[in-house]
Amino acid sequence: MKKIFLSIVLLSSGFLFAQEKWSIEECISYAAKNNLTIQNNQLNEQLSAKNLEQANNNWLPTVSGYLDNNFSIGSYNPLIEDGYYQFSNSFGVQSQVNLYSGGIVKLQKEKASIDLDAAAIQTKTTLNDISIQVANYYLAVLLNRELKTVAEGNLDIAKQLLDQARKKFNAGTIAKAELVQAEAEVASNIKNITDAQIEIDRSLFNLAMLLQLQDYRDFNVEEVSLPDQIGKELYDLDEVLKIAYASQPAVLLAEKNIESAQKATEISKTYLKPRVTGNYSLGTNYMDYFNKGLNQDAWLRQWRENIVNVIGVGVSFPIWNQYSNKINIQKSLINEDIANNTYLREKQQVLQNVQSAFFEVNSSYASFEAAREAVRYAEISFDFAQKSYQAGKINLYDFNRSRNDLMIARSQMLQAKYNYIFKQKVLDFYAGVPIRLD
Repeated sequence: MKKIFLSIVLLSSGFLFAQEKWSIEECISYAAKNNLTIQNNQLNEQLSAKNLEQANNNWLPTVSGYLDNNFSIGSYNPLIEDGYYQFSNSFGVQSQVNLYSGGIVKLQKEKASIDLDAAAIQTKTTLNDISIQVANYYLAVLLNRELKTVAEGNLDIAKQLLDQARKKFNAGTIAKAELVQAEAEVASNIKNITDAQIEIDRSLFNLAMLLQLQDYRDFNVEEVSLPDQIGKELYDLDEVLKIAYASQPAVLLAEKNIESAQKATEISKTYLKPRVTGNYSLGTNYMDYFNKGLNQDAWLRQWRENIVNVIGVGVSFPIWNQYSNKINIQKSLINEDIANNTYLREKQQVLQNVQSAFFEVNSSYASFEAAREAVRYAEISFDFAQKSYQAGKINLYDFNRSRNDLMIARSQMLQAKYNYIFKQKVLDFYAGVPIRLD
């Protein structure tokens, strides 16, 4: 009995999970947490954070230990006027600290901090790109659902006409050809519904693949009804551009790359300056001669009495190194030019994208308005055709043509509506408005 109860619970849980429907915000949030490209960018952020941590520690001294063991064979020792065999060992610790290096430690820390900011912006850039794709695929699901609804409505009318045609045929008022035509219209509309469902499944599959879900079969999205009576959001192009330049990650990333390139140039110039280091070592040694006749102290006594402390300061400065410092500076300046050029290209791309989005919003809204007006006239025409058919003034062929014209007009209006909504979301994106479906 317990096993049966457990099975029912598991099946119920699976059914509830299968019935879970995702909002567009949940899709974007899931992509932000689970998309492999975003995860890779986040790992790069962690690497940049470690680089900054390492740069922050560059001012600390280095400490190392050493242990040496040597066996020497000599051809002559003045004490015994003969060859000798010698064993020696030494051990200790040594440390070095950077006293002056032309400011490279500070510059490396600043560059690492800039690179960390750039890595975070790169992650946001990828997320923004995926968010736009999610919105596009999500709206495709809603569009195909509405197209299916239109096809289902058309099928209902076709079934009603078929029922009327059968009654008229049985009464002998219409020919067999008209009945067959009515049957063919029903079959055609059933196929349209099947095709519409396939498009729904395909758009859900595409969205699931974008989210990189392990299993797309139970994936579904919320039922969002977007009214046909939608207005146009009014934006000032110059204001949107101002916001986009200040907020778009691609532009911000290009700015950070300029700063990083400038710091790299400053770091390259520090290698023309002298280096001052402080040194300290503490060690001892032991020697053992295997030849008789050479005095040797005890092992522990030598270690105790041979302790040496060494404190020193060293200065090094470049004289000539095959022009590598000069060339490195020149390469850094070229990288600065590349970064500046990239920044200008990113701004130009944002300008084109915003202007394109602004144009597409206005043109797609005009197209939607025209399509909505076409539906209005198609509905009037269909109403007139329906009354004419019921009155026997037109045949089934002419009536079906009017009905199909209405379905086409409604489908075109839906496509124009969702095209406009997507274009509006793109413009909202550049205007700093989060992607959502209200």
